[in-house]
Parts: sequence; C-alpha cells; structure tokens
Amino acid sequence: PAVLLSALRTVGAAAFLAPAVGVKKLHINEDADGEYLVRLFAARNVALIVGVLASKGETRKLWLKAGILCDGLDVAAGLIGHRKGRLRKSTVIDTSAAATATLLGLAGLLIERGTRS
Repeated sequence: PAVLLSALRTVGAAAFLAPAVGVKKLHINEDADGEYLVRLFAARNVALIVGVLASKGETRKLWLKAGILCDGLDVAAGLIGHRKGRLRKSTVIDTSAAATATLLGLAGLLIERGTRS
C-alpha cells in the first residue's frame, strides 16, 4: 500500500513543477496567488511521499497517520463543499482520490502494525 499510496500522491506532487495545470484543474485564479496555493498543496504531497518511502517501523507509522489525517481532512473539505452546493467535477475527482488515499493509508498502517520494527 505504501508504494500505491505514493504513486497516487505523485499526481498532486507533480503540480509543484506545473502549477498552471493544477490551477486550471482546481478552477482557481490563474495568477501568481493561484499557483502559490497549488504549490502549497503539492509540497504537502511531496513531503508525505518522501516521508513514507524513506522511513520504516514506527517512523513510517507516524508518516502514514499524518497522511491519513491530511487525506481525511481533504475528504471532509470535499463533502463540506458539496453540502454548500459547490460541487464541480474536479471536486468529485479530488475527493475520491483523497478517500482512496485514506483507505490505502489505513491499509498500510494495518500492515505496518503486523510487522515488527
């Protein structure tokens, strides 16, 4: 699950190098502020990818928990947006990806708990 989870997060991380694509996908202002916001989101994904893949044992469990929290909050944000009537195709896709990442993170955590550090 850690590799699959990191592969899924790579899509978001790629926005750090190509923020204009993320700006269009997320339907935010196509200006320096919009690109900055996309890069903030992408930086989080880069950190989570590196943290999970470069760690093991208890440290990996902490990285997985941090990712589960971030992804769970992303799902909550998508659901809140939907409830307020701000549903876009990109919101559905991003919320679905965050839900998938949450499940992969939980699976990875369960596997890590079954192994000895």
